[in-house]
Amino acid sequence: MTTIGIITERLQEFGTAEQVRSNRVRLKTTPDRVRDAVTLSLVMLGCDRLITISTLDRGTTFELLYHLTGPHRIILSLSVSLPRDRPSSPTVSDLLPPAGIYERQIHDLFGIMFPGHPDLKKIILNEDWPADEYPLRKDWKPRPESFYGGIKTERM
Repeated sequence: MTTIGIITERLQEFGTAEQVRSNRVRLKTTPDRVRDAVTLSLVMLGCDRLITISTLDRGTTFELLYHLTGPHRIILSLSVSLPRDRPSSPTVSDLLPPAGIYERQIHDLFGIMFPGHPDLKKIILNEDWPADEYPLRKDWKPRPESFYGGIKTERM
């Protein structure tokens, strides 16, 4: 049987793991360790469901949060901090197929790259959305006279 103590202990090799609630463990790891942490979570810890991948714009960095669970009903949150100037984290879509759609959304809205992803084409934004503009970044502002979803912005 998998317990919260076992999960917390096993994840220590990938970064800082701590129990943050009675049924939740948070692991702070790095992009180069996230695939290993997900693999261990799947194989050894029984986390067989991806709840979601969420993203935070912290101003100077981005944070990816992978939320996993399994039959044990413990929620595991893997936290990965990414530099703002070149945010990138390897894809986990081959390990957790539902991650592929979340990674596409995050790429669309934040510009975070997922090397190894089979197809990071747009999924939310229109195809005519300007390249290198990511609307959920805190520093994003629409450019005057640009088209966003077929609508031209006014001069400011």
